[in-house]
Amino acid sequence: MDVEAQPFDLRDCVESALDLTAGRAIEKGLDIAYIMDDDVPAGIKSDVTRLRQILINLLSNAVKFTEKGEVVLTVKKGKAKNELVFAVRDTGIGLSGEGMSRLFQSFSQADSSTTRKFGGTGLGLAISKRLAEMMGGEMHAESAGASKGSTFIFTIKAAAAKVAERKTTRDIKGIQPSLQAKRVLIVDDNATNRRILKLQTEKWGMTSRETEYPTEAIQWIQNNERFDLVITDMHMPELDGLMFTREIRKLQDEKALPIILLTSLGRRELGAEELNFSAYLTKPLKPSALYDALAGIFARNLIAPKPESTIKATMNAEMAKEHPLRILLAEDNAVNQKLALRILEQMGYRADVASNGIEAVESIERQTYDVILMDVQMPEMDGLDATRNIRKLNQVTQPHIIAMTANAMEGDREMCIAAGMNDYVSKPIRVNELVEALMKAERK
Repeated sequence: MDVEAQPFDLRDCVESALDLTAGRAIEKGLDIAYIMDDDVPAGIKSDVTRLRQILINLLSNAVKFTEKGEVVLTVKKGKAKNELVFAVRDTGIGLSGEGMSRLFQSFSQADSSTTRKFGGTGLGLAISKRLAEMMGGEMHAESAGASKGSTFIFTIKAAAAKVAERKTTRDIKGIQPSLQAKRVLIVDDNATNRRILKLQTEKWGMTSRETEYPTEAIQWIQNNERFDLVITDMHMPELDGLMFTREIRKLQDEKALPIILLTSLGRRELGAEELNFSAYLTKPLKPSALYDALAGIFARNLIAPKPESTIKATMNAEMAKEHPLRILLAEDNAVNQKLALRILEQMGYRADVASNGIEAVESIERQTYDVILMDVQMPEMDGLDATRNIRKLNQVTQPHIIAMTANAMEGDREMCIAAGMNDYVSKPIRVNELVEALMKAERK
């Protein structure tokens, strides 16, 4: 095996590994999350493929050997120069002393009995350990014993590197004027999720109050405690997110108290639409998605008003017949994809879907579209770079590109236009804004 040393975005690497393992975790009802310390460099010089391979192996093992609870990945700076420390902790079956001694041997598992429950060759850990060593680090495991979970820790040596500047708000840090002093109520039975939400929102200047009990949160609201926003998990033992929200709506409507629902990746919760959630966030929670949701709710007063439009922007089931358009939706979030497609379907449109900027560019090269609804923040290639690449294509006709963004600052909107976009709509999508934007596009 060989390892390379090329600059890459560390958060992208971590999030892609989580995305590839989250589906199985969610199927088992496990919480999966990650925490990256602020002092960890955004870009590093190492082998992105090999690092992702190690992470996927450790995360997959953690999910496999955990029946309930959580799997959490943490990334920190080590004590040595250019050292990074990765840890994958689970609440699974744990390890005995004898099992620990077999862990990193090829063709060996901690449980070698003929009646063992879990499959596999045992090669994955041996290869992962070797890869960590080839990248200048090491790997070991810790466990308090059988049934007490385990933690796999590995290090690599990787110098900080300059990577393509993020043009979105993924790594936005420090106090944000639109969020400062806003009070957020966090309701989730998982302590790790509450901790992540609390740490992240407070970094942006918000104040938070958290609880694992929905009934306690309802009591606070009944006692007239002021909150500007509620973030609630969907799956909780006492009351689920929908039941909890129905109780809140008896006290305050969605304008007075916006609610964000934390839900499983790609899963539409029956009954959620009627409760008018302000945003949906999927697990594992990503800081970028959290910021975009918060900005979409709180930062609208920072957007310069759009000029008065002469177009009557209302929902019309016959709109596609009256104003036919071939539409491509470029959006990486499965829940947001479904919501956007549903709104378009209610207007009579059927859209193709691209999951990232690269797919969007490839789609345009294959066929003609009148409109691209382009999410600004996507993995592999973001919406801004995708737009620049599309504008470089030597085509007779160019699509009308509408940015979908929660980046409510004036400079962000200007950046979308500078990249070659024609218009923008804010997220979460408002029907009247989308109708108005689509009416400006023409059939090619």
